Amino acid sequence: MKGAKPLMLLSATLLTISALAQQGVFYYVNTNAELINSKTADAVLNENGMVILNECSDAKYENPAVQLIELNKSFIKTSENIVKVNNLNSVSSITKYSNGNYGVFANVGDSPVKLNVSGSYKELEQNPVADQKNESVVGRAVVGKQILVVSTKSETKGKYAIVLSSFSAETGEKEWSKAVSSETNESADAIVADNEGNVVVLGRKYNDNGTEYIPIFYKLDAKGGIVWKKSSVDMPSNFYSQNLAISKNNEIFYACGLTQRSGLQTKLYRLDANGNTKRSISIIEFTGNGVLSLSSGKILLYGSRFYTDVKQVVTKGAYVILDSDLNELSNKSLGVNDKPDSDFKYSTTSSSDLQTAVELESGSIVMVGKVTMPQAGGAEKQNNTIVVVADAYGNYK
Repeated sequence: MKGAKPLMLLSATLLTISALAQQGVFYYVNTNAELINSKTADAVLNENGMVILNECSDAKYENPAVQLIELNKSFIKTSENIVKVNNLNSVSSITKYSNGNYGVFANVGDSPVKLNVSGSYKELEQNPVADQKNESVVGRAVVGKQILVVSTKSETKGKYAIVLSSFSAETGEKEWSKAVSSETNESADAIVADNEGNVVVLGRKYNDNGTEYIPIFYKLDAKGGIVWKKSSVDMPSNFYSQNLAISKNNEIFYACGLTQRSGLQTKLYRLDANGNTKRSISIIEFTGNGVLSLSSGKILLYGSRFYTDVKQVVTKGAYVILDSDLNELSNKSLGVNDKPDSDFKYSTTSSSDLQTAVELESGSIVMVGKVTMPQAGGAEKQNNTIVVVADAYGNYK
């Protein structure tokens, strides 16, 4: 997933952001005339509001660059900075160092890099994450004074391995890197911290010829040692995305997107702290990009679902809130009466997708993604950033 990855945030940061409590839908049109397409990778809270990390590209989805958008506590865009990085392939995640700067983890060519970003968001210092090439960074989790980063390394053609690296949460300096397991043909999809100083890494284990795979879970300590390993979730091999969250009592909530004959659906599993399945449900006609455990004990699943009107079929940002036993409490989708559609007289309907989410101390939920909409003064469409702010019950208006 790539999707939206769950963020572990310092309580002090949450205190500074508690004023972000208003509800609604906000969108931000790219100001760069060339790089008009944005895709959200991550978001992090700060003392001023929040910083959104996007990968932006031109009209042909080429020449990607790093885009950093800062919003204040009223969700007004205060800055938009685009920094071009030679041979940029993709961006993964952003973290805020305790010294006030930021680290952006990205993939340049066939190597992962860490971009140290100054407080102005305009200056980047590029450092390698891996000691050699053929590695791709997937995500990060903050554990105490460490930033633990997971990546996939290409061992040989068609064979992969999962790698864990540690960085200082204060300065971003690299501390160590090690293979998670001696087994081959495993790739990583996500990493999340628990409440005991460990992380759970989610990946895929492939068969010998690489044609099928199953989910695999590793619980690791802060030094990268294996606490346990599980591959017991029974999933069809045609799943196309997966992600996870960990609750405050260390239960694991695993979301997986599937293509079925009846259409797209997302399966959501509740696992205990040792990775054993306790319950699962299916949410039909829903594409889940990420899952987030809320402080109330509820679970947020966010992504999109298809919307059909007389003119076209598009996707609309959507989310589901469930209790800890996976009973559905709220199920909502954006519509034509929401922004940006309500602000313009379109000949077509905008298309949106929610790709990452954070929770505020107030219990409000902030979901960030992309919205495809016409450019100003033209018929061509572009992907802009959209933010949905809902209360603890899932209401955004």
